[in-house]
Amino acid sequence: MLPPSYQPIIKRPFLQLPNNARIAVWVVMNVEHFTFGKLGTAIQPHLNSHPEIANYAWRDYGNRVGIWRLLELFAALEIPVTAAVNGEICQFYPEIMAAMLQQNWEIMAHGINNSTGHSGMDRETETAIINQTLDLLKQATGKTPKGWLTPGFSITEHTLELLYTAGITYTADWVNDDQPYWYPLPNGRLLAIPYTIEANDISLCLSNRFSGGEFAQAIIDQFDQLWLDGKTQPRFMAIGLHPFIVGQPLRLKYLKQCLLHIKNQPQTWLTTGENIYQLINQ
Repeated sequence: MLPPSYQPIIKRPFLQLPNNARIAVWVVMNVEHFTFGKLGTAIQPHLNSHPEIANYAWRDYGNRVGIWRLLELFAALEIPVTAAVNGEICQFYPEIMAAMLQQNWEIMAHGINNSTGHSGMDRETETAIINQTLDLLKQATGKTPKGWLTPGFSITEHTLELLYTAGITYTADWVNDDQPYWYPLPNGRLLAIPYTIEANDISLCLSNRFSGGEFAQAIIDQFDQLWLDGKTQPRFMAIGLHPFIVGQPLRLKYLKQCLLHIKNQPQTWLTTGENIYQLINQ
């Protein structure tokens, strides 16, 4: 596996967005299942006994309560969502799957669960995990997802090739650009639609310990600069969210603030991963 080839953004053909937009914004909501008894994303990492229940319960809050606030918020704001969904969500939280489909959220595959990274898997095991994930999501939605985000970016040398073979058309595993680009593979190519570690509630709220207001301002700052950049070359902005973080009561109004700022800015295309793929692939 090789890193993407270098292409400076100042030397690319102008990329036309719908309605002459300067920026495309796609919101990625990570809807995840964590295996009880395994460590995972933590708000207090020093709590690591076995079984560890505090951080597990904090994550579990996202599926029990937080996601429902977020579904209501995005419906009220009429903002499209790309949901990065673990396959096991279909088994353990069918009500969430039904609600996301009712709200027309795009379903992007996000591995079998968020306690199972791909790093260290042999090719046969990884193929089985990918196929199991896609089968579960297809059974729940009626179609195979177009996109994929590996849990924790924990890819192997073969992940992207296996995804293409399984029918995936775009990946969100790269965070190195402001525009999508084609990632070449021995058996074809995947569109890399840049995701984000910066404009991401894990980085901002957990790593940086930003308050709700600081989180909202960081998202606004990211958007405003990309919107300015988009005057000469349109840009793409991902917003990475998790129900157990932005679905908490103390952060919801700040998420609404930054989303309203984005929605109310002209020449802005709020869209999904699948729509971005269709634009680039036409």
